[in-house]
Amino acid sequence: MKPGYMIIGGDMSFRYFAGTVFDESISFEPISGDHCHDKYEITYLISASGRYIIEGSSHNVAHGSLTVIRPLSYHKVIYDSEEKTEGYTIYFSKSVLSDGIAEMLDSLTDEADSHGRFYSRAVIPEALISVFDRFDEARDLRETEKNAYMQALLTEIIILLRSAAGDIIINNDDELGARVARYLNVNFRKNICLDRLARRFFVSKYHLCRAFKAYSGISVHAYVNHKRIILRKH
Repeated sequence: MKPGYMIIGGDMSFRYFAGTVFDESISFEPISGDHCHDKYEITYLISASGRYIIEGSSHNVAHGSLTVIRPLSYHKVIYDSEEKTEGYTIYFSKSVLSDGIAEMLDSLTDEADSHGRFYSRAVIPEALISVFDRFDEARDLRETEKNAYMQALLTEIIILLRSAAGDIIINNDDELGARVARYLNVNFRKNICLDRLARRFFVSKYHLCRAFKAYSGISVHAYVNHKRIILRKH
């Protein structure tokens, strides 16, 4: 397993990570904490097993799975074990794409309530996998050539993903609302903080509040306060 590295080119970056989740001595280990950013993200896992949670929607990840995530979507990887993990991640803004390729990206990610798309190894073309390896060649290029080369490779990836049958990542707000309600029913006596509650369910605070209100008809705080009032009366 070769050492991890990162290439930054214009408004995009490419990251090869290799190591274990808990080995602090290894650079570019996989990002496993929940996080959110303002760029698109494409992550291809060469070897890993666990779950990818995107705004509360859970997908099993295994060797060869690929995920496309829209900007501002909270996401987290939960690995099954401390086994070696290897993969590639591309972060990019839509501005690095031509109009035609940007439209292709929209067709993959911009369906109603979608946070991106998930691909199992079985549906990913072999030609796409080889594109990730070619990013390594950009490391020795001058800035202008490096940026152009990385954008060309990203364009190729998006074109190949367009022909693959990925699953749309969509939240089930009813399920999320029910899970939050079950948690509040047990823990309403505690100090309920929306930020901590959102992190617990791996979603943004806005999405959690919207899903819970759609499910229950009232806000989180109103629900908790109502439970506490009933408790005091008994």
